[in-house]
Amino acid sequence: MVDTDAAMVDALAELQRHNVVLAAASGPQDFLAAWSAADTDERLLLAPIFPCIDGKNPTSFRHDCFTSGADFPDVEWLEAQYAGGTYQLMGEMYNQYAGIPFDDPRMAPYYELAERLGIPVAFHTHSAPPLTAQQCCPAFRLANGNPMLLENVLVAYPKLKVQIMHANPLVYPEVIDLLVQFPKVYVDISAWQMAYTRNKFHRLLREYADAGLTGRIMFGSDGHDYAKAFEAYESADFLSDRQLAGIFCKNAERFLRKRGVCD
Repeated sequence: MVDTDAAMVDALAELQRHNVVLAAASGPQDFLAAWSAADTDERLLLAPIFPCIDGKNPTSFRHDCFTSGADFPDVEWLEAQYAGGTYQLMGEMYNQYAGIPFDDPRMAPYYELAERLGIPVAFHTHSAPPLTAQQCCPAFRLANGNPMLLENVLVAYPKLKVQIMHANPLVYPEVIDLLVQFPKVYVDISAWQMAYTRNKFHRLLREYADAGLTGRIMFGSDGHDYAKAFEAYESADFLSDRQLAGIFCKNAERFLRKRGVCD
């Protein structure tokens, strides 16, 4: 998490240097307000994180998620943020950290809101840093990171625009079937381009290519080095220029309904 104005300015300049026309920034309410103030070029799409734990951001515990101190935002307040243009996305949804199933009834008002307003929802899946349950989040379980656990949500909310974060078919091959069943679902595969060797990352990427699903991958850096992240894809010689253009921009343009942003 970035805490200083100077670091925010540097991070935004890095987006410009790499010609990143839009980037998602998620975090606590005050954190997003600071990013919004720094983002004079309007390159950021802002998204609140929840569910939280004792009102705190599960990944750092240094910040309240919301000024109310609650684990969930008030639904009417949240709708007003979207209506006023303050936020554009929802998530990273931290259900796995908080030990709250994706289809828990407490989530229903937020899915209904997102579906009605056409707000994309990004779900954290897969894993987390070592000792997560011991060091921050006692309800965290690896078993709750399986993307297939989103199936009930996708059936119940057929118009919900869903991004599965960290979607790794090497560990969860079922994610390929999930994408086939639900054409509105897209994925990012960060931060595996940094966590894996180049060969292993290319094996992961090839799973999508072999299934004909590279058109559903949206580039993500997960806050890591952009140049290295881009190179991880560009060095995959089995991807065409068209597939790379999709991953780097066109797929997200379609998912977000931001026609012309890639031109």
